[in-house]
Amino acid sequence: MKTLVIGVGNLLRCDDGAGVHVVNRLKKLAPQIDAVDVAMGGVEILEAMKGYGRVIIVDSIRTGAEPGTIYNVNIADGEEPPRISSSHGVDLVTTLELGRRLMPEEMPPEQVLIGIEAEDTVIFSVTCTPRVEAAVDRVVDEIIMLVGQIND
Repeated sequence: MKTLVIGVGNLLRCDDGAGVHVVNRLKKLAPQIDAVDVAMGGVEILEAMKGYGRVIIVDSIRTGAEPGTIYNVNIADGEEPPRISSSHGVDLVTTLELGRRLMPEEMPPEQVLIGIEAEDTVIFSVTCTPRVEAAVDRVVDEIIMLVGQIND
């Protein structure tokens, strides 16, 4: 199944850049995996998803859980994502719903949202806090394993 990994976030706002850090590491460690950084999210995510059977969207989230907690939700299967406080304007779940309504035939059948609980999205820093950094590494490893198993 053709898979695209989309990283969302702002690299200048500490943990908010977690999704982009995942994409950047995938590009170095597994260049065979299609991965794109869409920075602040929005409807450009829908355009990037066209032609793929699966999309994995990685973003930092704020739910009040322990920083570094990883959420893995298959949106297309109807799984409910955690309540998300997004710093990107229109949240990802709303964007995906818009895609399902406007262009259902072009949306990937599998849409996975991986959320990494942020600790700090306010300070200006190009690095994540230690717990979020560890979660970024775990997510990269999970994606490489998942996409490798599917392509075998």
